[in-house]
Amino acid sequence: MPTNLPAEAKAKLAEYQAAKTIDEKIRILTEALSLIPDHKGTEKLRRQLRKRLAELRREEEERKRRRTGGTSAFSVKKEGWAQISLIGAANSGKSTILNLLTGASSPVAEYPLTTRRPYLGMMIYENAEIQIVDLPSILTYDLEETSYASKSIGIARNSDLIAIVIDLVNRPSAQLELITELLKTHGISIEKKRCEVIVEKKDSGGLRIITMGKTNYTYDELKQLLIDLGFKSAVVKIIGDSTLEEVQEQLITESTYKKAIVIFNKSDIVPRNQINEQVKQAENIGLKYIVTSAKSEESKYILMKTLFESLELIRVYTQKDGHPSPKPLLLPRGTTVQELAEIIHRDLARNMKYARVWGKSVKIQGGRVGPDFILEDGDLVEIRD
Repeated sequence: MPTNLPAEAKAKLAEYQAAKTIDEKIRILTEALSLIPDHKGTEKLRRQLRKRLAELRREEEERKRRRTGGTSAFSVKKEGWAQISLIGAANSGKSTILNLLTGASSPVAEYPLTTRRPYLGMMIYENAEIQIVDLPSILTYDLEETSYASKSIGIARNSDLIAIVIDLVNRPSAQLELITELLKTHGISIEKKRCEVIVEKKDSGGLRIITMGKTNYTYDELKQLLIDLGFKSAVVKIIGDSTLEEVQEQLITESTYKKAIVIFNKSDIVPRNQINEQVKQAENIGLKYIVTSAKSEESKYILMKTLFESLELIRVYTQKDGHPSPKPLLLPRGTTVQELAEIIHRDLARNMKYARVWGKSVKIQGGRVGPDFILEDGDLVEIRD
């Protein structure tokens, strides 16, 4: 590991990976912290562990609240190829955006906190079905945290894209800052990192590591880090340039990075020079954005296109016995042939020998590729078993 640790501490961190419940994780991390010497060399690691411990305790508190208060109205079933959550302050225009994009009937009114449960709709863009979720406001019109905040953010955490709707009329800079901080306190990072570490734990098969970017470590060093942290069987993907310290931080803190876009709404009633100031704020923290007015039918297609592109999905067509599928699968960028096979059927993934690929990802059309081959938008794939 980047930080030299006593064997007892490594054992505890490995035990943490096997923990099944939040209570277990809290107990084990607390014990691990007590076993890690407190000096300059371990300062960063201890800070990472304390951060994760605080997040786990918040999760446990939320779970207890749900147990006593009930959250059936906040149960959202994912449908379509992807899910986008609309979050924001009261009267920011989330419901109007949902209705514009999907034709749904989320309640719209001039008084604040009209939406008191999630409302769903389906956006159809280039034959792709994208579920849009209008969530109850996480801030009041006066920019105070609402009683719905934790529940709404909990749903947003499981979405493929968080769309932050900012009311350009009501202190927009404060809105964006407060929403970003509120997401952070719930363990969600929307600021783009240099790298993203994705871990899919398996029951068997050992470690399979895929890196896409520059690194300052060897394969063996990364494998040893994973073993020290208790990962025995998993597919680990590291997307982007990374250091071993950055990988360690993401593995330990388990902070969730979510793709996000800012929708600056009500642009039709705000001077352009004021809008430019808000745009710079989003740019400074690396967020994508769009300036629009949800009441304008003309903005509908541009908004749909921007949201779809922000999902960073690729369209992959499958083929069997020479017959291509008419509709594509929408998959995350960086998806491998093996992951595609697992999506289609577990037995197909288990018995796969190789695949043939047509598209811009290959130099020879129809050429053979292995399970770790990374697919690109528009590829046609035939998996052979």
